[in-house]
Amino acid sequence: MERKARIPMQRRAVEKADKIIDAAFILFNEKGYYNTTTADIANKAQVATGSVYAYFEDKKDIYIQVLKRIHEKFANPTRDFWTKNKISLNNADEAKELFNLFLKLMLEYHNFSKMFHDEMEALKRLDEEIKSECSILDVARLQITKDVFGIISIPFKSEKDSQLFLHYSTFLIDDLCHTILYDQTTENIDLYMDRCSHMLYSLLEESVDLSKWTKGHLPT
Repeated sequence: MERKARIPMQRRAVEKADKIIDAAFILFNEKGYYNTTTADIANKAQVATGSVYAYFEDKKDIYIQVLKRIHEKFANPTRDFWTKNKISLNNADEAKELFNLFLKLMLEYHNFSKMFHDEMEALKRLDEEIKSECSILDVARLQITKDVFGIISIPFKSEKDSQLFLHYSTFLIDDLCHTILYDQTTENIDLYMDRCSHMLYSLLEESVDLSKWTKGHLPT
């Protein structure tokens, strides 16, 4: 059944809904989705339990809004970073350093616990509504990156090359963040960062038409 969004319009209502989402994010990270109740969320947000249902259908609805908030936190920094820092293949060291800075930015925004991450992956398999919402958000995330490709005019050899770079760069970045943040045995983080930056640079180098890579792509 399709959920009907309850969008608060007044400022106080928006602020209260935001408090509920923020409180839920904290609890889902600390206790997990299954061990958190709507009453827990209301208590953490310092609102009446009845107030929660004025904005959200149930705990799952709140969880979906938390996922949307996480998506928004990644979307704007990604777009802003690459529109302000145009990458170039003219200087390999500069390009790799730019990738390295972007990886550090992504690590900063991966501010959710391993428990939250693992439960999110499980819920995507167990709950059709959450699976559907995550699929929508994944498509939106990829579209934002594709839009950035267009804004900074990366001259890919073909649409297939663009798609492959998008796929593998997303995988590499996510895997790096999860390895550094969630694998307690990980050592020499700088090495992981440098290797990932090198792979991203090499992947981009293989994907673009160098004859169309102009000086206009030099970092500003």
